[in-house]
Amino acid sequence: MLNWVKFISAFLLTLITVIVIFIFVNAYKPIGDLKEWAENEVRRTQQVETVYDVQPYQGTSSLVTVFGKNDTGENIAVFVAKTGEQQSQYKEVKLADGITAEDAMEAVKKDQKVDKVLHVLLGMEKDQPIWEVAFKNQNGKLNYMYLNFENGDWTKKILNL
Repeated sequence: MLNWVKFISAFLLTLITVIVIFIFVNAYKPIGDLKEWAENEVRRTQQVETVYDVQPYQGTSSLVTVFGKNDTGENIAVFVAKTGEQQSQYKEVKLADGITAEDAMEAVKKDQKVDKVLHVLLGMEKDQPIWEVAFKNQNGKLNYMYLNFENGDWTKKILNL
């Protein structure tokens, strides 16, 4: 009898583990497919030679930011929006022409009491590149601050959610 209890317990634990893994893999698949598609698009348009990071961005419109080096070796970010039709070129910025993610984080830390930075993403709002900094303050509240990529000025603040 004790052997059956052990067998059933081990079987149920294994079954639950497999189901949880299956759910997580399938839950991540759409975003993984979108990242892969965006990377292939910027390679197709030959805007980048090498890709070193791909980040989804969800603002007023959904897009994927692909970071890489162009044919002259400059670090660039290409903003790929899935519009349903292929484009010959996507909007891009040279990373040297704006503030860095670290500069954006430091600007937020100077302005707000930051407990934990959740992410810093480069995105596009109203055809302007911006840094989105998401963080939790000392009260545990969620905050978003948006900085202009080119000069670091604030464009929008969403505080204490």
